[in-house]
Amino acid sequence: MVRILIAEDEEILLQSLVLKLQKFWPAAEIVALCRDGHSALQALEQQQPDVAFLDIQMGALSGIDVAFLSAHACQLVFVTAYDQYAVKAFDKGAVDYLLKPYSDLRLQQCISRLQQQLQLSQTAPTPVVQRLKLQTGHKIWLQPVQQILYFRACGRYIEVVLPDRTALLRQPMKQLVNQLDPTLFWQIHRSLIINIDQLDHVRSSDAEQLWAYLRGVAEPLPVSRSFQHRFRQTPLLSSDQAD
Repeated sequence: MVRILIAEDEEILLQSLVLKLQKFWPAAEIVALCRDGHSALQALEQQQPDVAFLDIQMGALSGIDVAFLSAHACQLVFVTAYDQYAVKAFDKGAVDYLLKPYSDLRLQQCISRLQQQLQLSQTAPTPVVQRLKLQTGHKIWLQPVQQILYFRACGRYIEVVLPDRTALLRQPMKQLVNQLDPTLFWQIHRSLIINIDQLDHVRSSDAEQLWAYLRGVAEPLPVSRSFQHRFRQTPLLSSDQAD
């Protein structure tokens, strides 16, 4: 079922869109109703919707601001009474731009576009990335992924650990793991992805916990239970009890 978030600061327009979506897209589920940008940003992270209808003018934090600040990737539709925001909206990857007041037919066209995009995103294979755009302070560069030691989720950002420095990447962890080569990068924890080429050994401290040791990284990285099966048969696995 498609999950929808709506952010609109005018209550009448909010409820009108709810009723129309229930009529024209009955298979969808509305999971969050937000009346300002701050609550919309919070709901995007908590509810992880597939689609977000964002009013642009919502006080201190606009719908475009919300789309920029959110780490959750979903299909975006911007809704506004002003057409001067259209370029910015599509720069943020919007599927559509609804100009108030919009007709039922226009909303149905928007729903059709969303359904097509959702179907494409489910069937099209995600290309494996070779380089990532990273940032440290004001410096931005393209980094070959094979040189990265590991990734660690840190709130709305991902910390990218390189042999000589760390950098930040603004992207959801679940989206990143699908873009990386699965033969080179393994997720070992909900917040950790490691470069297997940099793995030195895995140590078992007890029956419940595994630790991954990477070359050039001082701290061991925890392997959560749901990912431990990857390492149980590897010759790189050692045990503290055997020391």
